[in-house]
Amino acid sequence: MTDPLTGKQLVEKSYEYIDRLTKECAKALIEEFNSTHRKFQPESYSKEVGNSVLQRFSKRDKNLKLDVDTVRNSDQPNVARIGFKGSTKDADFSFSGTVGTFVVPLIDGRTMSFVKTLVFSVDKTNFSKRK
Repeated sequence: MTDPLTGKQLVEKSYEYIDRLTKECAKALIEEFNSTHRKFQPESYSKEVGNSVLQRFSKRDKNLKLDVDTVRNSDQPNVARIGFKGSTKDADFSFSGTVGTFVVPLIDGRTMSFVKTLVFSVDKTNFSKRK
């Protein structure tokens, strides 16, 4: 029989799982956005991309709880940072995502944003054993 995992091992296992899911999510969403030529309003792309991430995670794992924690625009134009908080059965965690877009002017003077990059930053120090 195997010994039960320690708290540190459970956190490590959760970290590796979330790291793998974020990479999978970024790749899948960029492919989806590009193949459908999904357009976003420049003022709301960060919120919409955050919601897309939540939907992707909920489809992938029903037992994973994830919420958007913060959304803020970067100092760089067309870049936003989205903070996420979540939990698995073993660990609570947080990670962030950086969304880069390019803006296309329309004939009527409005602009549309297209997602160019989606990069997640998952740090093991932001994982802790569930109480």
